[in-house]
Amino acid sequence: MKIVFSFVFTILILLPSVANAHGLYLSSKEGSLYANFSDHSPAAGAVVTVVDEDGIEIIRDTLNEEGMWVLPKDIEGEPKFVIVEATGGHLTRIAWQEVLHETSKGFFDYLSVRIAIGVVVLGGGGFFIKRLLTPKSQIRNSK
Repeated sequence: MKIVFSFVFTILILLPSVANAHGLYLSSKEGSLYANFSDHSPAAGAVVTVVDEDGIEIIRDTLNEEGMWVLPKDIEGEPKFVIVEATGGHLTRIAWQEVLHETSKGFFDYLSVRIAIGVVVLGGGGFFIKRLLTPKSQIRNSK
Protein backbone atom coordinates (compact mmCIF):
# COMPACT_ATOMS: atom_id res chain seq x y z
CA MET A 1 0.00 0.00 0.00
CA LYS A 2 2.85 2.37 0.82
CA ILE A 3 4.37 1.68 -2.59
CA VAL A 4 1.18 2.78 -4.37
CA PHE A 5 0.95 5.91 -2.24
CA SER A 6 4.61 6.74 -2.87
CA PHE A 7 4.15 6.25 -6.62
CA VAL A 8 1.07 8.50 -6.76
CA PHE A 9 2.75 11.13 -4.61
CA THR A 10 5.85 11.12 -6.85
CA ILE A 11 3.74 11.53 -9.99
CA LEU A 12 1.82 14.44 -8.47
CA ILE A 13 5.06 16.16 -7.46
CA LEU A 14 6.61 15.74 -10.92
CA LEU A 15 3.58 16.85 -12.95
CA PRO A 16 4.09 20.59 -12.40
CA SER A 17 7.66 20.35 -13.68
CA VAL A 18 6.45 19.44 -17.18
CA ALA A 19 3.49 21.82 -17.33
CA ASN A 20 3.55 24.78 -19.70
CA ALA A 21 2.66 28.27 -18.57
CA HIS A 22 0.47 28.95 -21.58
CA GLY A 23 0.28 28.22 -25.27
CA LEU A 24 0.46 30.25 -28.46
CA TYR A 25 -2.49 29.89 -30.82
CA LEU A 26 -3.03 30.99 -34.40
CA SER A 27 -6.22 31.77 -36.26
CA SER A 28 -6.97 33.54 -39.52
CA LYS A 29 -9.83 35.68 -40.65
CA GLU A 30 -10.43 38.02 -43.60
CA GLY A 31 -6.87 37.90 -44.92
CA SER A 32 -5.17 38.36 -41.55
CA LEU A 33 -3.34 36.01 -39.22
CA TYR A 34 -3.93 36.41 -35.48
CA ALA A 35 -1.64 35.07 -32.75
CA ASN A 36 -2.78 34.97 -29.12
CA PHE A 37 -1.63 33.33 -25.94
CA SER A 38 -4.05 31.09 -24.05
CA ASP A 39 -4.83 33.97 -21.67
CA HIS A 40 -6.19 35.86 -24.73
CA SER A 41 -3.37 38.40 -24.74
CA PRO A 42 -2.02 39.20 -28.21
CA ALA A 43 1.43 37.98 -29.22
CA ALA A 44 2.57 41.48 -30.15
CA GLY A 45 5.98 41.63 -31.79
CA ALA A 46 6.16 37.92 -32.49
CA VAL A 47 8.17 36.93 -35.56
CA VAL A 48 6.20 35.51 -38.51
CA THR A 49 8.06 33.36 -41.02
CA VAL A 50 6.52 31.91 -44.18
CA VAL A 51 8.45 28.92 -45.54
CA ASP A 52 8.11 26.70 -48.59
CA GLU A 53 8.03 22.89 -48.69
CA ASP A 54 11.81 22.66 -48.29
CA GLY A 55 11.81 24.99 -45.28
CA ILE A 56 13.30 27.88 -47.20
CA GLU A 57 12.22 31.26 -45.86
CA ILE A 58 10.00 33.23 -48.23
CA ILE A 59 8.81 36.06 -45.95
CA ARG A 60 9.88 37.21 -42.48
CA ASP A 61 7.89 39.87 -40.64
CA THR A 62 6.54 40.75 -37.18
CA LEU A 63 3.04 40.94 -35.73
CA ASN A 64 1.59 44.32 -34.80
CA GLU A 65 0.49 45.42 -31.29
CA GLU A 66 -2.77 43.49 -31.63
CA GLY A 67 -1.01 40.23 -32.56
CA MET A 68 -2.16 40.56 -36.18
CA TRP A 69 -0.34 40.13 -39.50
CA VAL A 70 -1.95 41.01 -42.83
CA LEU A 71 -1.34 38.35 -45.47
CA PRO A 72 0.62 39.63 -48.47
CA LYS A 73 -1.18 39.75 -51.81
CA ASP A 74 1.65 38.45 -53.97
CA ILE A 75 4.25 35.96 -52.75
CA GLU A 76 7.27 34.70 -54.59
CA GLY A 77 7.42 30.92 -54.31
CA GLU A 78 4.89 28.43 -53.02
CA PRO A 79 4.23 28.84 -49.28
CA LYS A 80 3.76 25.69 -47.20
CA PHE A 81 3.77 26.81 -43.55
CA VAL A 82 3.52 29.94 -41.43
CA ILE A 83 5.67 29.77 -38.31
CA VAL A 84 5.15 32.20 -35.43
CA GLU A 85 7.79 32.57 -32.71
CA ALA A 86 7.05 34.68 -29.64
CA THR A 87 9.12 35.59 -26.61
CA GLY A 88 9.63 33.00 -23.93
CA GLY A 89 10.30 30.19 -26.37
CA HIS A 90 6.76 29.98 -27.73
CA LEU A 91 6.67 28.54 -31.25
CA THR A 92 3.79 27.31 -33.35
CA ARG A 93 3.00 26.78 -37.00
CA ILE A 94 0.02 26.52 -39.26
CA ALA A 95 -0.33 25.26 -42.81
CA TRP A 96 -0.62 27.98 -45.46
CA GLN A 97 -3.83 26.42 -46.79
CA GLU A 98 -5.43 26.68 -43.35
CA VAL A 99 -4.52 30.36 -43.22
CA LEU A 100 -6.19 30.95 -46.58
CA HIS A 101 -9.38 29.09 -45.61
CA GLU A 102 -9.83 31.00 -42.35
CA THR A 103 -9.45 29.08 -39.13
CA SER A 104 -10.72 29.61 -35.64
CA LYS A 105 -9.79 28.31 -32.23
CA GLY A 106 -10.59 24.69 -31.50
CA PHE A 107 -12.61 23.48 -28.52
CA PHE A 108 -9.53 22.57 -26.44
CA ASP A 109 -7.79 25.89 -27.19
CA TYR A 110 -9.95 27.73 -24.65
CA LEU A 111 -8.47 28.09 -21.17
CA SER A 112 -11.82 27.50 -19.43
CA VAL A 113 -12.22 24.11 -21.17
CA ARG A 114 -8.72 23.09 -20.09
CA ILE A 115 -9.42 24.13 -16.50
CA ALA A 116 -12.69 22.15 -16.46
CA ILE A 117 -10.94 19.04 -17.79
CA GLY A 118 -8.19 19.46 -15.17
CA VAL A 119 -10.72 19.71 -12.34
CA VAL A 120 -12.53 16.58 -13.54
CA VAL A 121 -9.28 14.62 -13.87
CA LEU A 122 -8.03 15.71 -10.43
CA GLY A 123 -11.40 15.01 -8.80
CA GLY A 124 -11.70 11.61 -10.45
CA GLY A 125 -8.11 10.77 -9.56
CA GLY A 126 -8.71 11.73 -5.94
CA PHE A 127 -11.80 9.53 -5.78
CA PHE A 128 -9.88 6.63 -7.34
CA ILE A 129 -6.98 7.03 -4.91
CA LYS A 130 -9.36 7.18 -1.94
CA ARG A 131 -11.05 3.96 -3.07
CA LEU A 132 -7.65 2.36 -3.65
CA LEU A 133 -6.29 3.29 -0.23
CA THR A 134 -9.43 2.42 1.75
CA PRO A 135 -9.33 -1.22 2.92
CA LYS A 136 -12.09 -3.39 1.49
CA SER A 137 -13.31 -4.29 4.98
CA GLN A 138 -14.20 -0.63 5.64
CA ILE A 139 -16.09 -0.41 2.33
CA ARG A 140 -18.19 -3.51 3.17
CA ASN A 141 -18.95 -2.32 6.70
CA SER A 142 -20.14 1.08 5.48
CA LYS A 143 -22.73 -0.47 3.12
